[in-house]
Amino acid sequence: MAGESILIVEDERSAAEYLRLLLEEQGYRTLRAANGVEALLALESSTPSLVLSDLRMPEMDGLELVTHVKQRWPDLPVIVITADADVSLVVEAVQHGALNYLVKPAPPAAVLAAVGRALAARGSASEPARQIPELVGRSRALVEVRHLVALAARSDVHVLITGDTGTGKELVARAIHRHSILAAGPFVAHNCALVPPDLFESEFMGHRRGSFTGADRDHEGLLFRADGGVLFLDELETLPLAHQAKLLRVIDDGEVRAVGSTEVKRVSLRFLAATNREAGKMIADEELREDLYYRLRGFEIRLPRLAERREDIPLLVAHFLGPDDPGTTPEAMEALRRADWPGNVRQLRNAVVSARSAAGGAPIGVRHLSFARAPLEPAGRARADEAAIAAPGGTLREIEREAIARALRDCNRNRTRAAQRLGIDRSTLRRKIQEFGLEGEDSGDG
Repeated sequence: MAGESILIVEDERSAAEYLRLLLEEQGYRTLRAANGVEALLALESSTPSLVLSDLRMPEMDGLELVTHVKQRWPDLPVIVITADADVSLVVEAVQHGALNYLVKPAPPAAVLAAVGRALAARGSASEPARQIPELVGRSRALVEVRHLVALAARSDVHVLITGDTGTGKELVARAIHRHSILAAGPFVAHNCALVPPDLFESEFMGHRRGSFTGADRDHEGLLFRADGGVLFLDELETLPLAHQAKLLRVIDDGEVRAVGSTEVKRVSLRFLAATNREAGKMIADEELREDLYYRLRGFEIRLPRLAERREDIPLLVAHFLGPDDPGTTPEAMEALRRADWPGNVRQLRNAVVSARSAAGGAPIGVRHLSFARAPLEPAGRARADEAAIAAPGGTLREIEREAIARALRDCNRNRTRAAQRLGIDRSTLRRKIQEFGLEGEDSGDG
């Protein structure tokens, strides 16, 4: 937005000059302060549209400056710049009210994209709903997730969401977007596992008609469709390393060229990514580029397994059934609370919806849960399974292995049906089969 005024708060003259030249070349007007004290004095006599502030400065550092600015000028966006890619500093800066952060040396495209998004979204969103009503539950684990989602919604940083299949990673990503300054922009969700390697560039960058056999029309890629909003990348771990490098370049410079086109276009979007794998292990196994991981992990939000938040199950069941539903019998609710849920919230939802269908208009009883795994079967079997779970050696890993093995047996070794019963996808089931050494438990059919 040419003509907007930007206050640069930077004690290093060369760094300040770099930002000044870059911004003025784009038509912005700039002011400069060497530290937080000078910045506050400048704000008393001028009204910039944005503050770009270093974090490490003498007299008053960037975190203290952000606090003062948000107290006195709450609608003034602040982007912090740091030589430290320390995630704890990023979280602290956002907690103080910063909108985004840049790591020195920040590429020109990254600076301009962050500035452009901040100015375009200014005043377009109010304080996000602190309760985040989409996230149902009162457990300590979920309260922490809700807090991080609210912080992420208040900022413009990229977010990595981790957690087992079925814990609600896309739900969290949509909640972040819905309560954020970019809420008016598009939310484009994409499962990385669904794109064949040879179609990556076409799917992400787009293509022009006639650029390859079968390209009978222009195709707008994911990056263009998400421009001005959010691109949610699910199952990030399935993206090949070569494609991760291409994605990293887009994050860094914001430039995209469609297949078959000579025109390079700039996009500005926020990335939210999700994985059910542990990032450190993926990096060690060379399945995830470390530089991409740190670009995406402005925030990292880990979602708990349903087994870690059992006290939320009654609230979730009530949410799935709706306010006018007759609900469940006490015995059925106890069975649901005690059951193991390898498919997590997604599996619970499927179980509740199926049970409601079986129960008709009556309260859901234990007998209506007989289609599920043993802990959801009639009371005698459920109690036996509960005793087995409580017995020594009944670790969560062993329980999960047994649940998967049982599902494979009950579904006549059909993986597709077993995955549906467990509430997980086939790729996760396949990985679990390998992890637990259950290859002999099924034929791989379906």
